[in-house]
Parts: sequence; structure tokens; C-alpha cells
Amino acid sequence: MTSIQSTEKTILPTFLLFLILSWPLAAHRFYLRRYATAILFIITFAGLGIWWIVDFILIVTGNMKDDQGKLVKVWVDN
Repeated sequence: MTSIQSTEKTILPTFLLFLILSWPLAAHRFYLRRYATAILFIITFAGLGIWWIVDFILIVTGNMKDDQGKLVKVWVDN
């Protein structure tokens, strides 16, 4: 069984960037270095809103991944 590692990025800045700058800048995806999907997010208007809802759920539940496939699981850094 493989274990998915956590990234050094935290949920709080990801969530704040999502709330403030996700539409139309996809800042949360750029913060996680997911450049290709950030550009697609912008071009497709967040998948006509569907990606926006999915990203909200993924971020809040700690299931959003960075560019290396590591989960963003911690709300704040200790």
C-alpha cells in the first residue's frame, strides 16, 4: 500500500487565494504550481463553474494536490 505524502504548502493560503483570486485568475492553482490546469481554469471560466465547486470541496476537505501529487492537508504551519 502506498502512502500519499503531504506537501509543505498549507490549506489556509490556498483557500484564501481561492476565495479572493480564483475567479478569473486561478491564483490557488498557480500557488500550488499547477500551471497547466490554472491556465485551463482561466480559459474555460473555471469549467463553467464546475471546477470552482470541485476545487472548493477539494481544498476544504484537504484533498487538493500540488504539482508533485502531494496532498495539501494542513491548515496552518506549526
